[in-house]
Amino acid sequence: MLKKFFLYFLFLTVTCGAAKATAVVNTKEFFNILQVKGKNAREKQLISYLRKTFQEVPANDVDKTKAQIIDLLNKNYPESADAFGCFVVSLYQGKLLQEVESKKALVAAIYAAEKRKDDFLSCNFLNFLAFKQTEEGNVIGAVSSYRMAKKDAIKLHDTNLQMIIDINISDVYYKNDFYSQSLFYLDQAEALRNEFWPGDQRIQNIIYYNKAENFFRMRNADSLKVYNQKLKASNAHTYKLYTYKNRTDYYLFMLHNDYKKAIGLIHAMQHDEGYKFGDEDMQCLSEAFYKDGQLDSAKLLVNQLLAKPSEVNHPEVKYHLYDVLGKIAEQQNDYKLAASYFELSLQQSEDNMSRLTQVDNISSLIKVDEIEGYYSQKNQTYQRERLWLIFAVIFAFLATLVVAMFYRTIKQKRHYEKLLFETKKRELAFLNSHDVRKHLTNILGLVDVIKQSDDREKEFVQAEDHLFHSACQLDKAIQNISEKLDN
Repeated sequence: MLKKFFLYFLFLTVTCGAAKATAVVNTKEFFNILQVKGKNAREKQLISYLRKTFQEVPANDVDKTKAQIIDLLNKNYPESADAFGCFVVSLYQGKLLQEVESKKALVAAIYAAEKRKDDFLSCNFLNFLAFKQTEEGNVIGAVSSYRMAKKDAIKLHDTNLQMIIDINISDVYYKNDFYSQSLFYLDQAEALRNEFWPGDQRIQNIIYYNKAENFFRMRNADSLKVYNQKLKASNAHTYKLYTYKNRTDYYLFMLHNDYKKAIGLIHAMQHDEGYKFGDEDMQCLSEAFYKDGQLDSAKLLVNQLLAKPSEVNHPEVKYHLYDVLGKIAEQQNDYKLAASYFELSLQQSEDNMSRLTQVDNISSLIKVDEIEGYYSQKNQTYQRERLWLIFAVIFAFLATLVVAMFYRTIKQKRHYEKLLFETKKRELAFLNSHDVRKHLTNILGLVDVIKQSDDREKEFVQAEDHLFHSACQLDKAIQNISEKLDN
């Protein structure tokens, strides 16, 4: 009995484990997405679903998740399974922190989408690729990818994608200290948002925050305060809004040289679960320590940042960090070490400048693409308006023709009615002068004969039949005239 119970318990354990393994992917949500009408809307939801799935899946289930999703795509969405399959592999490799393989799979997804002439998928995958390139410090690659994505978005007339790409391009320029270009693209994104997506408070908050970051780096405290207040006035609980508010708070402290308050707030946020603490906070904390005279603390933080793998390919960050280390060494009278750090800072600056030499050209090409895209849109609009104008002219011509024919018909009808009336008038005149007056004259003549006779009674008897006959003929003539008048 105990043996049977043990075997039954083992069976339940294995069964539950298998059920758990097969329940890694939310298949119900997957099939609901496939029912969405509109190809672009369906693919947009599918991309979000796949990203969310790989973000939330535990590390030990990532292999099963990849296999299950690819199987679902091949069986249920074969028309785009190749492109989405490569995208899934990219998400899978990204989950494993294999960024080189993740990018290769993403490039394969872009090629598959372009092969199928799916501009929407191509645009989204290019956007993801550009974001990865931005994170790894590949400025030229990022701007080039955003350029191609922007062309697809303009071709699709997708203002939402154009707005997101503009925000992402602004981020590239911001990270490389091109603040005027960054603000230009944020203004473009805000104009699109206000015209086409006025209710999207999440995008508005992102734009406000990105502008605040630019003004912080430009040391424009007044403009930074404006956008800090706009973020605080937002009553929509959007993603990272709490982080945006607190980060711009300590930005203001730093611009007002109140570094102790800035350090206190950053330390508080470091232990706040609702705050998304990142490398940018550590960089600001190291700067606040340095400005406040806490050189050892600043030096410790800068060295921690330089040791991070995420900063290896970011010369635009490293040359600032080495510059801080050089200044600290200089203040500590270690001039040899300071010279070494300043040389490293200069090398990183030169490396950064060499990466940025082509960015301006690519930026110009983006502008050209935008002009071409808008010209194409205007041309399409012109062609549609021209077609409608041709239809309007044809319709007006046909309407004029119909009115002219209708007028001509009415005129002819009136002419024929007039002729008919004249004919009837002559006929009635003829009947009146011949038939009616003829019989009336006979009656009047007989009556006159009777009146002139000496024996009226005898004369009436002789004329009675003639009178009756003439009266009957008169009646018939009058009936004939009446029928003709009725007709």
